[in-house]
Amino acid sequence: MEVKRICQWCGKPFIAKKTTTNYCSHQCASQGYKHRMKERRIELRELQELIEVKSKLDHQDYFTFAQAAQLMGVSRQYIYKLVKEDKLRASRISARMSIIRRADIELMLKTRPYERRRIKDDLDITEYYTAEQISEKYKVSQKWIWAYTRENNIPKIRIRQFNYYSKKHIDAAFAKYKTDNDLTEWYTPEEIEHGQIFYSKLHFDLSKQTAEDNASEYYTVQEAMKKYNLTRDSVYGILQFHEIKREKKGRFVRFLKVEFDHVMGVRK
Repeated sequence: MEVKRICQWCGKPFIAKKTTTNYCSHQCASQGYKHRMKERRIELRELQELIEVKSKLDHQDYFTFAQAAQLMGVSRQYIYKLVKEDKLRASRISARMSIIRRADIELMLKTRPYERRRIKDDLDITEYYTAEQISEKYKVSQKWIWAYTRENNIPKIRIRQFNYYSKKHIDAAFAKYKTDNDLTEWYTPEEIEHGQIFYSKLHFDLSKQTAEDNASEYYTVQEAMKKYNLTRDSVYGILQFHEIKREKKGRFVRFLKVEFDHVMGVRK
């Protein structure tokens, strides 16, 4: 029995002899095991720290944003986001200090319905494309894939640092732009004297995007600090919280402008 799968460590396709095989080689399986063990140790340490913090806050009725974040086990930026979206109430007691009541935290949790999360291990990874596979198959840039999938709510899953997009939805999106392969004769604009000529907006926009200078698509940490008046710690905090992929270029860390601008657009 042979099954086509995607390695959950390196992200490369391979042929598996069992349906339970998740890695393409012994090396990837070993790296995956080490990564899982490391994550479990981190989770246990964080759980222990959370228990200690909660025990200290058990008798408090009012919290700062930092304390509320510790109590709920989330980041302080996420607490700010909840307050801004009116999902959590906060009271301003001075120009630089706001507090949150325990009762308001409990009310928010009671009014939010439970949502079922599908376990990633139950998913058939062969039903999904990586961004690289979409780019290669349909000749589009990864920047366009990021924008298009979010704008059109294309289902995706995230395994480690890789995003996987639903094949069914991606193929359907491009099917309406597919041309008839039997067509062999075409008019040029000069050959048509009357009427109007229409060009595919999708493909025209894509051709412009792929011609852009790759370097102009990225921020460095210093550029993001300057543009949004942030500290270095704030920039790294946003990158980590929103899982924005970053890369090392020389002595600079850089990341996609479109991802960071999208996050800051929500925050503004």
